[in-house]
Amino acid sequence: MSTGLETWVTNLNEVGPLYPFTGTEVLLAIVGIATWVIWHIIQIKSEIKLCDEEEKLFADKANLEKAMQRSNAETLIEMLKTHGKEV
Repeated sequence: MSTGLETWVTNLNEVGPLYPFTGTEVLLAIVGIATWVIWHIIQIKSEIKLCDEEEKLFADKANLEKAMQRSNAETLIEMLKTHGKEV
């Protein structure tokens, strides 16, 4: 892409914009920041929903222990050691 200038020794007030969408910087910044904030809100809501679902799922201690055993969770192993059970 070329600016069409052959020399920079000229009056730059007469040249005009050197890049596209000149004058929309503030609008684009506002759109970018708004998109960023909205994404964070959506992300937080989805994580809260996921945590609530997991909390309901693992409210039963038996389900939690089964899940921890399947994943070989270190905390379950430590818990079993403290209760005198072999792993």
